[in-house]
Amino acid sequence: MGDIINKSFFQDIRNILQQARQKAYVAVNFAMVGAYWQIGKRIIEEEQAGKHRADYRSFLITRLSKELTIEFGKGFSVANLKNFRQFYLTFPDFEKGYTVCSQLSWSHYRLIMRVESQKARNYYLTEACEQHWSTRQLQRNINSYYYERLLGSADKKTVSINNKAVAGEFINKDDTAVKYSVLKDSEQLFASKYRLVLPTEQELIAELEREIGLYLEGSYE
Repeated sequence: MGDIINKSFFQDIRNILQQARQKAYVAVNFAMVGAYWQIGKRIIEEEQAGKHRADYRSFLITRLSKELTIEFGKGFSVANLKNFRQFYLTFPDFEKGYTVCSQLSWSHYRLIMRVESQKARNYYLTEACEQHWSTRQLQRNINSYYYERLLGSADKKTVSINNKAVAGEFINKDDTAVKYSVLKDSEQLFASKYRLVLPTEQELIAELEREIGLYLEGSYE
């Protein structure tokens, strides 16, 4: 009996260690992402202080890269320092609200920074946080223009500017009319969500009503 360890006891210890490691990873990641933003901010401030020299920006980053590499090792190449700089420029208010997205890694932010549209960046940032997207999933969604296709899923041309008239046009029809209009008009809507099987009539109707509601509330503006 002396050499036997209760399996549930052993599993409890494993869980404690795994949770501690995860918390440590999140804490380190959180601190480093914040540090990269602060470095970017200081680079911009120093550039502005020396703006009378045309070549100062290039000189500053190159010299900083050499000094940081000597003291801290890899990870502070000229390219990375330029990314830190761009990080600050892309998210100037990051420090005020970045605790909400503390689980996102530096790789997440580098991908989102490359998105040109601010609205699209905000969308990917929010979704990556709330849906716990991996960097691979985030990259796949960005490369496939997921946000733009989601916007295009609702045919705005068929929607009247007089808001409630829209709901009436689609939702207040009889069942037969709804059945065929929804099936016909919602193909692109479900294609944008990567559906690999044909949705039921009930799913189509519910999804279209949801999209109309979002439009009326101004979510597509």
